[in-house]
Amino acid sequence: MPNPQAVGTQWLLTQTERANPRSRLDDQHPGDQAWSTGNRVTPLVHGATYFADLYARLEATREGDLVWFTDWRGDPDERLTDDPGSDIVSVLSRAAERGVDVRGLVWRSHWDKLAFSAEQNRRIGEQLQQHGAEVLLDMRVRTGGSHHQKFVVIRHRDRPKDDVAYVGGIDLCHTRRDDAAHEGDPQAVPMAEEFGPTPAWHDVQVAISGPAVHDVETVFRERWEDPTPLSRNVFRMLRDRLRGDDVSPDPLPEQAPRRGAPSLHRPGRCAVPHPAAAGAASGPGRDRRGRPGSGRLLRPREPRRRPGLRPREGVRHGRPLGERGLRQLQSPLLDP
Repeated sequence: MPNPQAVGTQWLLTQTERANPRSRLDDQHPGDQAWSTGNRVTPLVHGATYFADLYARLEATREGDLVWFTDWRGDPDERLTDDPGSDIVSVLSRAAERGVDVRGLVWRSHWDKLAFSAEQNRRIGEQLQQHGAEVLLDMRVRTGGSHHQKFVVIRHRDRPKDDVAYVGGIDLCHTRRDDAAHEGDPQAVPMAEEFGPTPAWHDVQVAISGPAVHDVETVFRERWEDPTPLSRNVFRMLRDRLRGDDVSPDPLPEQAPRRGAPSLHRPGRCAVPHPAAAGAASGPGRDRRGRPGSGRLLRPREPRRRPGLRPREGVRHGRPLGERGLRQLQSPLLDP
């Protein structure tokens, strides 16, 4: 059997090669290793396969669990299955009302008239926040760039062997719930006429169990805790303030330790029965949204940052456009 260390060194960057000393992602990895071993990775080909698996996992979350996600585009009414009430906002809202810590970082997006998704991304955040989740519009990118991370982390307070992270190319949005027949998602994003009314969409997500779940969670934490303002565009900052938008991330609970010995992952199935829905409890050890903390009261929400706050030089996320693309798209509408 190949040595995991040797295989990793051949295919993956080491800590030295990655040269990102500000990240704490590798604090749990030995030596110069920048990856984890002992994981189980299950490919989920097609959005319909991924969404069905995600739906079962989300519905099985209980009070004290956490569900954290990032997205490039999010449509609040996108259904994960054909079941009534399987739209993404309803599923995540029910989880938040059960006492699950639900948080999201969604790219703020460029202007809708340039065929982007600013309005959809805003709506998914607003609707989830009404149910106790916290979803922020994140524009901490270079001008013309975007956040293209698409992952979901689910960690369980009492069932750590069921922890899972989904990573890949599939957004929680329209057009993605296609299957092997490639007849398209009934909820389609309009595209060129040649693609038809329900364009085919071929993509893949992987379900990860094992120590790498902790790593994916750490990536979310580093983005969430980055002190750089969510937007540096003074006009957007002013509009956010006038709307009363949430621009100050609540503090995160302490991170649970890494888990080993991944459980066998069977796509579309869940290891625990569907829990009865219950209202979110309140009491000591919870933040202002009623979410459970780590056995203590979390610190109160910090005052909103001043528009002139200088961003910290640190971990940067997102991939900018090339120089030619920047010249073509440079516009106040794209300024973060």
